[in-house]
Amino acid sequence: MLKNWTVTTQPVRLSTDGIMMRERYLLNKQHANHKYSEALISIFGCAETSNRIALAGEQFRLNQQLNSRGGRPLSSYAMEYCLTLPKGYRPSVEQWQSIVKDCCLTLAKHCKLNKSEFAQYRQQIRAVLHQQNQVGTKGSGDHVHLIIGKVVGGKVLKELQQKKATKVIKQAFNQSVLKHVGIDYRSYEPIEKEKGRRLSTWQYQHQKAAEALEIEKLIKQMQAQFDKWLKAKETHDERQLKRQKNRLLKTYEELKIKNTSLTQIENINKIKNEII
Repeated sequence: MLKNWTVTTQPVRLSTDGIMMRERYLLNKQHANHKYSEALISIFGCAETSNRIALAGEQFRLNQQLNSRGGRPLSSYAMEYCLTLPKGYRPSVEQWQSIVKDCCLTLAKHCKLNKSEFAQYRQQIRAVLHQQNQVGTKGSGDHVHLIIGKVVGGKVLKELQQKKATKVIKQAFNQSVLKHVGIDYRSYEPIEKEKGRRLSTWQYQHQKAAEALEIEKLIKQMQAQFDKWLKAKETHDERQLKRQKNRLLKTYEELKIKNTSLTQIENINKIKNEII
């Protein structure tokens, strides 16, 4: 079982040159690192966003020199976070946008930005989705490179480069993937462990998709039975009440042996507790 979905953190070094190098890298289909990438998709910002990040950094660096405060000139203008899911999971572009938005809002709260600082902060968010080949063991799963400018309101957001920020964004990523995609890191087991020697990756993914469809079908069935049970309860139809209760318990037993998520288990138990 995983402790979290994977999030890696690193400062974007080399000042403006570093920002521009990352911008070119993120959408470069010919780069050796993108051998297993099927699509490179901008989901927040554009090249102009990277320019804004660089400009804010250069302005801060110039003010450092003009004020003659000493110390090392600022050389990193942004932090980069890589949000990665294992192979076998492919959220839509819209789902990734929602996930990234949640993570960015959480980091903004962590930095305690005021209204004007937040307005600049949101203009310095660059995110590119890399959809990866899902077959085989080489290469990573789908992931988003998220670059956030560190210079906001004439100050450096030091909170973004601290370990606590990594912990915060990991928690936000976990919660947001569960909220928008419906998958829980606590119930994930590596493909290689589950599929066995003779089961190929695509067969495993097909098997998991079929199982998820069956679970969804049973949950809809249970909800329909519960609606009938509630109606029978309102009309004091004891015969129908007993019939739907038996059907609900039968569906519950079927779902109990399935690989349901924690959220699904909670909803199923709520219905069961209501009728018992």
